[in-house]
Amino acid sequence: MKMIRVLCIDDQRVILDILSRLLNKWGFQVMLASDGEVGWNMIQTEQPDIVLTDWLMPGLEGLELCRRVRSSDFSRYIYVILLTGKNDKKDIVLGMEAGADDFISKPFDAGELKVRLQAATRMINLQKQLIHVNSELDEKNRQLNDMYESIKMDLEAAAQIQRTLLPDRGVSLPGLNFEWLFLPSTFIAGDIFNIFQIDSNLINFYLIDVSGHGIPAALLSTTLSRVLSPHAAMQLFRPPPKIRNEAFERRKNPMISLSSPADVALSLNKRFMSYDEHMQYFTMVYGSFDLQNGNVTITQAGHPPPIYQTPDGAIQTIEGGGFPIGLVSDADYVDVTFSFEPGGRLFLYSDGITECRNENNAMFGDSALQEAIQAGRGLPLNELMEQLQHQITGYRGCDSFEDDISLLAIERTQVST
Repeated sequence: MKMIRVLCIDDQRVILDILSRLLNKWGFQVMLASDGEVGWNMIQTEQPDIVLTDWLMPGLEGLELCRRVRSSDFSRYIYVILLTGKNDKKDIVLGMEAGADDFISKPFDAGELKVRLQAATRMINLQKQLIHVNSELDEKNRQLNDMYESIKMDLEAAAQIQRTLLPDRGVSLPGLNFEWLFLPSTFIAGDIFNIFQIDSNLINFYLIDVSGHGIPAALLSTTLSRVLSPHAAMQLFRPPPKIRNEAFERRKNPMISLSSPADVALSLNKRFMSYDEHMQYFTMVYGSFDLQNGNVTITQAGHPPPIYQTPDGAIQTIEGGGFPIGLVSDADYVDVTFSFEPGGRLFLYSDGITECRNENNAMFGDSALQEAIQAGRGLPLNELMEQLQHQITGYRGCDSFEDDISLLAIERTQVST
């Protein structure tokens, strides 16, 4: 550690000589000034660790020197000791108010001077250690901020990629309109959904809610999107091309060749069964719309029941289903079929909506969602989604959520032939 630098200021040469000999003997680096103005100039240029100054001097006195030191913006603290013949308590208070750290009475005792300088040295060394530690902390914080920004950029990029897996709103399907709401609780979500045309007769759709949050949930949801959705050329990232060979496209993704939604859930449960302590699972609604007969067949795997709104605005919930996928190895799943009438609407949603809590910890609930859907019966789907988002964020009181929020709305517009 570097030597402590002490600036001695006194208008008596003999005092400076004595101080110089003593301080050099004790291992200090000594600087000398014969009056307050010279001392003040040296403080500004040299910034010593300790200033040992006489109180009473011609011109700039020690008290005013203390005030100048304390009112200046030096890079580090300068410890000031006043040498004085004043012993009155009022004088001591006056000196402390001016910014002095300590006092030594004149004529001074060498032993007393030494221990007071040692106390000052401990203070200076602690300050230097603190500056060093703070500097290291600043560097660590800078590194952490750089890492955070890098991670944030990666997550934002991942979120953009994840959104490309959602259905393109610009794509039309025969006899159907669709819209969706997607509000991740973090950058990336464990929710995923899609709607796509399998062949000239079938349109399939699903909504999945992976347990947990963050990257693990998002990775599984992305994997499921690739497993469940047809070949990329058939996905709704762009207007779908004419299907040239349906059998060939089905061979590219055997999952879409399964005979029913329940078979899809059963196959997924075998494939994604969790046998470790993490127990990552997911809930799902998977459905298929038959364009020829106008029927929808769905299966539920531990998921909130879809809401079907009849053409006259009545609300029905589609009940039935099985366990979440990945929890029970021998779980069974059932299909539920109903008529999807022209003018009807079907809503698939994650429990992030109904379990959204306000500042009083009360949940939004099933009834509020159904009432919001019923109230928006006369609105186009895109306006209904905007109204729902406004209502949910208003209930929450902010636009951040504890759980991912997703909703896929499908509307039948006409009889399909």
